[in-house]
Amino acid sequence: MSAELKSFLLTLTTRPELLEELRSLLQDPEAAIRWAGERGCHVTPDEIAEMRESEQDLSDDDLEQAAGGAWPPP
Repeated sequence: MSAELKSFLLTLTTRPELLEELRSLLQDPEAAIRWAGERGCHVTPDEIAEMRESEQDLSDDDLEQAAGGAWPPP
């Protein structure tokens, strides 16, 4: 995952409604790429696939803790 994408995802943690929008688009990589691009982040199909995989592996609590710097979770 690129540094640009990591930074973008971290920014989205402050806007939960946007993070939910992105999550809802992950099944349609082209739509997710367009959505991110409209918000200033350029992502690749491989990065979308990586996000889909990690989305399945991490719970919302895990994502919040990682975004807050508390990793690994307690």
